[in-house]
Amino acid sequence: MSNLELREFHSFLEGVIEDSSREKRFSIEKVVATVLSRHAGRLDKIKDEVMVLGLRALIRNNCRAKVITAHDGPDLFGNYGVGKRVSVRYLDENGKTRWDKKLRSELSFDDLDGIIARLDGGPPKQSRDRKDYDDIARRAAPYRGVAETIGEALEMAERDELP
Repeated sequence: MSNLELREFHSFLEGVIEDSSREKRFSIEKVVATVLSRHAGRLDKIKDEVMVLGLRALIRNNCRAKVITAHDGPDLFGNYGVGKRVSVRYLDENGKTRWDKKLRSELSFDDLDGIIARLDGGPPKQSRDRKDYDDIARRAAPYRGVAETIGEALEMAERDELP
């Protein structure tokens, strides 16, 4: 579908929306019914493109709607409150502290040590995050010299069935 055809259909659709909202409150269902019943010929011309756009919208909305409850089983990190992306501190070329987000499976042992050290400087009451990171460190510790990342170490621990 060319840009001209798309603009033309968009203008047509705006007109239908304006006409249907003049009479009463705006209703998407009324607009869809009007397009399907009165303008089926125009819709047939661009049916495939409309289906592709609709499918893309459904997929995007489905991806946005996913929440943690959709996946109720543990992953390599167990049932921790640790997010999928973790803020990691690093020093830039000027020696200034900067922050970066890393996937938790790509954390290095140095990153994990830095997070735990940062949490040690926090309040005296041990937070749930701190407990989660301590547990991850405990499970990954036997593989510190073998694995490059925490994700790899936890895979090895799971394979070896360590608690």
